Parts: sequence; structure tokens; C-alpha cells
Amino acid sequence: MISNIFEYIANNILLYGFLAQFLAVLLSIYFVPTMRKLALAKNLTDTPSARKSHSTQVPVLGGLAIYLAAAFSMFLMACAFPSKTIILDFFLLGFGSMTLLFIGVLDDIVGLKPMQKLIFQIIVSFILIHNAPIYISSMDGLFGISGMSHVVSCLLSVFVYVVFMNMLNLIDGIDGLASGISMVGFAFFAYVSFMTGSYYNMLVSMAGIGCIIPFMYYNMFSGSKIFLGDNGSLVMGVILGYLTLDFLSVNNVPEQLLFGGNKIIILMSVFSYPLVDTLRVFMVRISRKRSPFAADKNHIHHHLLRLGLSHRKATLLVLVYSCFITCISLTLTDLTINVAFVVLLLASVFIICLPSFLIKNEDGTISFRKKA
Repeated sequence: MISNIFEYIANNILLYGFLAQFLAVLLSIYFVPTMRKLALAKNLTDTPSARKSHSTQVPVLGGLAIYLAAAFSMFLMACAFPSKTIILDFFLLGFGSMTLLFIGVLDDIVGLKPMQKLIFQIIVSFILIHNAPIYISSMDGLFGISGMSHVVSCLLSVFVYVVFMNMLNLIDGIDGLASGISMVGFAFFAYVSFMTGSYYNMLVSMAGIGCIIPFMYYNMFSGSKIFLGDNGSLVMGVILGYLTLDFLSVNNVPEQLLFGGNKIIILMSVFSYPLVDTLRVFMVRISRKRSPFAADKNHIHHHLLRLGLSHRKATLLVLVYSCFITCISLTLTDLTINVAFVVLLLASVFIICLPSFLIKNEDGTISFRKKA
């Protein structure tokens, strides 16, 4: 009887995914408050400052809780359904996420220099990319680039992976934003996995969604607040980066059949908020002759707060935008890749950057900011 149930689940990718999600939710419900208590006991908290949006000490081991929930749920699924697990990728992803988790915890405790973190990120990226292997060997005609040499492909793949490892950390400034963007990303990859029959990627994606749900409750709605921390944003970046490179890998013909030649554009739309906002902030800082990594309160979510939105409403607005622009990109698959890129770039830049040009007046109305 039990063997028949396991066989039925193993033959149904949707049930397989929901089982992984269910296990991750249960484990996360246990680990999130447990890690919060541990962080408070060890004084591992985020201190309020002028550039931050919170006013009290908040525990920062949310990433460790998420990692443990996802890791244990995936391990249990791998033991129960060994034929559906890619063992090499399982251990590679485990190595990468554990390494960056350790780096993130160190950064949260003692603070690491950007170059120190970057070195570890490049090493982990290369190991995963080379051994999986997951290379971006073609741009599908974007900017007129199709095939690339192995060296260029490797460098581009490492660059993309490092971007994913850092982009969530750079936008993690209000409750639920980084975890919410991760949720949208995992949901997209779960959809792709379902449509292409990729059991392992379905496991990773649904476990990712499951471990985030309880965390977002504590982070956004509970009085017992906990932050993702650098450890959490780096772990999420490693996992989403792996799914991204696997999605873009030339070996994945099913994705090509599903989205045509515009899968790069669709992927950009899913993560357009962190990509556009980070690029915008870097450009502004460099124009002011400051380090692009110098922290400030010039991110779009900070502008949304200035316009009177709460953390929850600002996060919800960004997530609605992410889903909206992704749906738009799915309707443009018949356009050539460069035309689709220009359309989505203009739309995303306009929508994302709009709040930075607005101001809330004393009477509560919203108007365009006047030039100084």
C-alpha cells in the first residue's frame, strides 16, 4: 500500500512538488522561531541606524532557518525518491549554499569587506558551473550575440551567478522584499519545471517556496520579527542563480520549446526589479563620485516608503509589478529577442523608476518632484 502511494507520487510531478513544499513549510515553522531565539540569545541582531527602516534590534538568522528547512526537506525527498534526484547537483548545490551561508553569517556577525565576499562567490560560482555543468553558451541573438567561446561562456556564467548572489542582498531593505522576490522566482521555476517535467528543479523550487512562507509571516506580520540577514540573501542567491543558469543552459531544449527564443528576456522580466533598481542605484552613486556599494536610502523601496506606503504595501506593490511584467513578457514571445528586450526594458525602467520622481505633499497628495 505505502509503496503504491510512493510510486503514485513519483509519477506525478505536481504531487511530488507539493509534498516537498509541505515538508519545507513544516520544517520552516519549527526552524524560524528556533533560530530567532538562538539569535536573540547570542545577540545576533541588526542594529537600527539612519539608513535602515527599523527602530529596534531584530534577529538576523532567518537565512539559517530557511536553509535548514530547505536542506532537510530536500534530503528527505531525495531519500524517499532517489530516482528523481540528480545526486551530483544535489551535493553541488548543498556545497554552494552551505559555503555562502557561512560567509553570510560571518558577515552578519563581524562584517566582511565586499572583496572578501566576492572572492568566495567567484570560487563557488566556478565550482558549481564547471561541475554541474551549467554554462550560458548562447545569448540567442540578444545584442547580435549567439554562440560564444568556452572562455567567454564561463566568464559570463560566473558573472551572472555573482550578480544573483548579490542582488537580493542589495534590495533587502524592507520587510518581505527579498524573500518575496525569491518567492516569485521560485514560483516561475516551479512552473517551468512542471511544464518540462524536471523533477529535481521542481524539488528545489517548491522546497524554496515552502521554507519562505513561514519566514515571511514572521518577517512581515508577527510581533516576533526576524530578518533574512546577509546569510539568507546569499543562500537564496545561490539557489536562484543555480536555477537561472540551468534554465539558460543550452542543454535544456524543453525550455527553448516552451518559450521560443526569448527565454533570456522572460527571465530578465522575472528579476527585473532587483536588476533595474540595483543598476539605477549604482549609476546614481557613481555619478556622485561614491562607491557603488556605499549604503544609502535611495532604493526604489525607500522612495515608496517616503510616499507613505507601509513596508507591507511597498513589498506587495513590487511583487505585483514583478508578476505583471513577467506576464507581459510571456505575451511577447513572437517578437524578435532584441525588440522584446527594448519593449520590456523601457516598460520596466519607467515603472520601477517612477517613484523616485514623485513626492508626497503636506496635504497627502502625490505629485512630481520639482527640479532644484
